[in-house]
Amino acid sequence: MGHIKVSTPINASVDRVVEVASDPKHWASWWVNLGEAEKIEGDGGVGTVVEHKYLMAGVPFHVTTRVTGREQTPNGGQRLRLEFDGPLKGWQTWDYTPDGNGTTMVTAEFDYNVPGSAVGKFADELIIERMQERARQQTLENLKLLVEAGQS
Repeated sequence: MGHIKVSTPINASVDRVVEVASDPKHWASWWVNLGEAEKIEGDGGVGTVVEHKYLMAGVPFHVTTRVTGREQTPNGGQRLRLEFDGPLKGWQTWDYTPDGNGTTMVTAEFDYNVPGSAVGKFADELIIERMQERARQQTLENLKLLVEAGQS
């Protein structure tokens, strides 16, 4: 199992960041290695199901993502939980925490399996884990650019 936790501050309110981040129609525009949604049932809230492809180590995997939790946190933030299934399985949480100055700290945590066909390309899960960690950090940077550009 791979495990990644990354964070970045975004110069926008929690509501604005969540508005952009939770729209499954636009996930592929900022999520590194995620293909356009092939099917969406729901609006990004709990119960939403999205079918898409995810590229890991050059191998495309069909993945179904489900929004399984969404809650307000005591600090005025929000937490979103997703689970994904297919050859690539796991979960992710997204924490959106206000800093009191109009900035939101976004922390994303991922736990996932590394499918054998991806490992076969490199023969080392550590290489794939490092590639995934870089891709997740770039994913947060893409979200930051998208949210902050929309504020102008």
